[in-house]
Order: sequence, then structure tokens, then C-alpha cells
Amino acid sequence: MGKASYAQVYEVEAVGEMTIWEILHKIYYQHDPTLAFRRYRCGRRICRSCEVKLDGKVVRGCATLLSPGRKYSLEPANPSSLIRDLVFEFDK
Repeated sequence: MGKASYAQVYEVEAVGEMTIWEILHKIYYQHDPTLAFRRYRCGRRICRSCEVKLDGKVVRGCATLLSPGRKYSLEPANPSSLIRDLVFEFDK
């Protein structure tokens, strides 16, 4: 059987708008080095490697801006083919 899912809460200080990709890097380096997400990005919204669900909607993390002072929910973009945390298999 797979592991039960759970939510982890992080507070990230932001100076101005930041992309989801930038926020995930900040979490990884300042709060949780075990967080699994794809760190590659094409930066052009083409490759899908940075896809996540933001408040229930699938978005590209390299181009989606988050505003400081708000709370957001991030989930794996494709939980049915989840590998770990926010990483999923593309082919399934």
C-alpha cells in the first residue's frame, strides 16, 4: 500500500511577487531540504516539468506568480502517478 497523503505548511517571506518555482526553491533551501519537486525549468511554459495544482487548478510553476501576504495551497498536478511530494510521472 502507498503512503497516506498529508499537508505540510510553510511560511515563506516574499519581497514582491515570486513564481511558484522560486517559492519552492526558497522552501527547499531555507525550510525543508527533503521537499521533492522538479528543479529543472524551461522558463517558457513548454516542458511541463514544473506543473503543480495551485488552489485546485493545474498551472505552470515557472510562470505563475504568487503575491506576498496570501495563503496558497500547492498539490501534485497528477496525484494518480505521484512519485513523491510534487513529482509525478509524465507518461501516465
